[in-house]
Amino acid sequence: MNKYFKGWLWVCFFGIQNHAISQTWESLQPGFNATEYKDMLWLAFYGMSDSLMKQQNFTLENGQYQRLYRSPEVGLYNRAEIYLRSDSVIILSLRGTVNKPDSWLENFYAGMVPASGSVQLTSDYKFDYQFAENAQASVHIGWALGTGFLVREYLPVLEALLKRGLRKMIVTGHSQGGALSFLNTSYLYYYFRDKYAGLQWKTYASAAPKPGNLFYAYDFDAITGPGYAYRVVNAQDWVPETPIAVQGLGDFNEVNPFSNVIDVVQKQKFPVRLAMNYMYKSMRNGSRKAAKRYNRFLGNGVGKQVAKRLPGFVPPQLLQQNNYSTAGAPVILKGSKTYQEKYVNDSSNVFLHHNYAPYLFLLNEFIQSSASGK
Repeated sequence: MNKYFKGWLWVCFFGIQNHAISQTWESLQPGFNATEYKDMLWLAFYGMSDSLMKQQNFTLENGQYQRLYRSPEVGLYNRAEIYLRSDSVIILSLRGTVNKPDSWLENFYAGMVPASGSVQLTSDYKFDYQFAENAQASVHIGWALGTGFLVREYLPVLEALLKRGLRKMIVTGHSQGGALSFLNTSYLYYYFRDKYAGLQWKTYASAAPKPGNLFYAYDFDAITGPGYAYRVVNAQDWVPETPIAVQGLGDFNEVNPFSNVIDVVQKQKFPVRLAMNYMYKSMRNGSRKAAKRYNRFLGNGVGKQVAKRLPGFVPPQLLQQNNYSTAGAPVILKGSKTYQEKYVNDSSNVFLHHNYAPYLFLLNEFIQSSASGK
């Protein structure tokens, strides 16, 4: 069965019930909408829960949401859901890490690959992808892998909706789902940009780790535009600080002061030349060694474990770089004294500041503060 015909069947028989699709809509509004994000946060946690799997319709702060599709668990326990909001906005919600070792492997598989390329995910599925145009852009292989498995599942359903005339879409997720929301936004932008005119995207990456290098972040921010992509962070949450970044001298733009440093050093007098050579080699070699160790353990080492769990997966050649960077406009939820008293630091609970309750608490404080003009 053609995959897009299958997607059309999903929409017709399992999808839009009592929902009139209008042909004229207002565009998605730019700017951080706290209640809109609040709905996305709820969908990321409760919409994804097994206890609500059979329920299709939800009334939240920004309207009614009808679940049209829930993917099976694919890859390393990834899952996606598609909702249609009452104002005809499509919501693509991506699940975060679940309490299974394989799900955590996706996060730990932290080597970098070019932001355009292909990877053999199974014996019969080669994932060709483009996450950025810049040849210097690179992304996290674990989340690129997760994106590849997910798009194969939800793309027919999404395309069936676009063929019906829908043009507005929000991509969202929390934690690992936040990292995936960056890459899925990028993938869908390049996949659809010449296919459907007038597509509008908005991204809420909640508690998201860093998805790629600085050049990927530049590309992501450029394609989403001002006011349409946000990373929402609890200032005390450690997850958005990961993966650990290692910046080397090769991670700069082509024109930089290090590109001809050897020539500059050789022109110096002997004592100065000796000292500068020592400093330069220490800087260069230190970052190179760190990158090699990084790839040995969190790249190729984890890749072997992933290959054992995914029959047919061929670990790609990794780049010798790990200069991870954040992406999207930051919305920083800084806790008040009340928050500090409620969520007292506890080293035995590393996710104290990461889950739904603390983010919701801080978001409500943010909404109250904005309403009062503070």
